[in-house]
Amino acid sequence: MDLLNINIKSSLKYQVMFSFGAVMHISFLLLFFYSRVYPLAVINIFSVIIYFIGALSSEKGNFERHCYGWIITSYTEITVHAVCCTVFLGCDEGFFMYSMMALPVATYTLFLSCREKFGFTIVIMAVTTAVTMSGSIFFVNRYGSVLETFMGRDIPQRSTEIMRSVNIFFNTGLIFFFSMLFVMEIHTLFRKLNDTNDRLAFTATHDALTGLYNRHSLRKFFDELENGNELFCIVMGDIDDFKKINDTYGHDCGDIVLKTVADIVMKNMGEKDIACRWGGEEFLIIMRGSREECFDRISLVKAQINALDIVHGNSRVHVTMTFGFADSDEKSQTEHSTHESIDAMISTVDKRLYKGKTSGKNVIVV
Repeated sequence: MDLLNINIKSSLKYQVMFSFGAVMHISFLLLFFYSRVYPLAVINIFSVIIYFIGALSSEKGNFERHCYGWIITSYTEITVHAVCCTVFLGCDEGFFMYSMMALPVATYTLFLSCREKFGFTIVIMAVTTAVTMSGSIFFVNRYGSVLETFMGRDIPQRSTEIMRSVNIFFNTGLIFFFSMLFVMEIHTLFRKLNDTNDRLAFTATHDALTGLYNRHSLRKFFDELENGNELFCIVMGDIDDFKKINDTYGHDCGDIVLKTVADIVMKNMGEKDIACRWGGEEFLIIMRGSREECFDRISLVKAQINALDIVHGNSRVHVTMTFGFADSDEKSQTEHSTHESIDAMISTVDKRLYKGKTSGKNVIVV
């Protein structure tokens, strides 16, 4: 399974974040009771309640409307908790790291859900983090922790080591989790961008109705033909009496006929062959191979079109097609060069198509 291609809903992301925050503060609650730092234990009770409510709220459909408020609430809780723990315990336990960790988390969530408020809010948060943590660390360095100064006791070394280890573990987990989320978001954005570019490129080079190439996209294929040594043929086909089909059965039926004919043409194309909707009911086909091979294949296309039985409403619509045909051996016998020779072949097949139209239709003129 490719982890980068997993799409995670925003509500699920917030639910995981809030749940993880609740688990963290339950751990702190137990640690503070174990270390008999009861004021911090009481603070963590409120923190756990906040994150449980956030996890439950993230399941609701209207959570996105309240997302900004929850981001501010979470950031404020993290900052207040980090300051209180640092002031009460000192810096050795490492609780000040959460205030710094809150900044990239807030950056990610704001960018994900509240981009219109991103710039102003993240600047305020950055200033707040710098001021609060600098102030709390200055207080500890100048006056010592609250426990030492006013309560007259130290945290046992074992408790300090446990808290430090837990904080390192949680901060490492947070960094890894949000780094992976960030990578997944970037990967998803790139994939969407590539998909959009592919769709735009397809729209620019293909006919919307039939899915065939449009005439403006053929120049690169003409270059390949001129620079290569392969034998090829160019065929121009035109659906017979198409205007009559539109006038009699309607344009919806005409569209069905165009798409059906295009499908038959595509099914008989080789790997290197090109089919193009030249305009209206005209199709230009570039086929790789000898004169005989290409003629047999275009004869098969003509036969399959003749065999069509298109039902539209209560009517059966019979379809035939006339073709003009030319091969690259004819091109090599002319004195034209580069694109002029291809253009000359297209002019030739167009004239042969016209000849077929005026001499009975439903033929291949070679």
